Amino acid sequence: VALVSEPPADAAEVGALDEDQLAYELHEWAGESRRILDQDLTAAGIAHAWQGATLVVRTADEETVDRAIEGAEDVGGPAIEPGAETVAYGVDGWAADEQSAFSDLLVRLGVPHEFDAEGDLVVRAADEDAVEAALDAFEAGADDRPELEGLDANGLLSEVFVACDRLRRDARDLAGIERLADLVPVLVGHRPPFGIDGRMWNALGERATAL
Repeated sequence: VALVSEPPADAAEVGALDEDQLAYELHEWAGESRRILDQDLTAAGIAHAWQGATLVVRTADEETVDRAIEGAEDVGGPAIEPGAETVAYGVDGWAADEQSAFSDLLVRLGVPHEFDAEGDLVVRAADEDAVEAALDAFEAGADDRPELEGLDANGLLSEVFVACDRLRRDARDLAGIERLADLVPVLVGHRPPFGIDGRMWNALGERATAL
């Protein structure tokens, strides 16, 4: 297993301040394998932390961790079938606990996955629809902004459509620019209405803010 030279910044709680750490890159492991490894380390009382798919432990526990890794790797099996068509999702902007939580969700859904060397989430193309649905549900659950409902949501979407249509016809249309600018606080301050893709909604808020 490859080692990284520096431990993740949020792994400071692993061991005492004067103890050395090791970080194992497990990006190519299936989520189920990492879950098994995490359970084994916890049961053995080994202090550890996760930064996405990178495991951080005390150097003093290296031999025990190596044995646990061998056992979990044998049980978990390959993440994705060799030669399978895959799709990658950029999740480098996610916090470590968000990556771990989403990986756990995919494990519960039975979706094989891994993290590549760039930190992107890789899944089978055949599972793309399931992963998209899981992403929408996960991001909605992590979004603590209030949600627009009913007529408020319909009215906002209508106004956004009219403003964007004006700008599509003329990028310098002052009325369209002003109306979209007026809607920025609502776009940025609320969760996407039901049925609206969260990433598209957030991108709309970002572009309206930039405008």
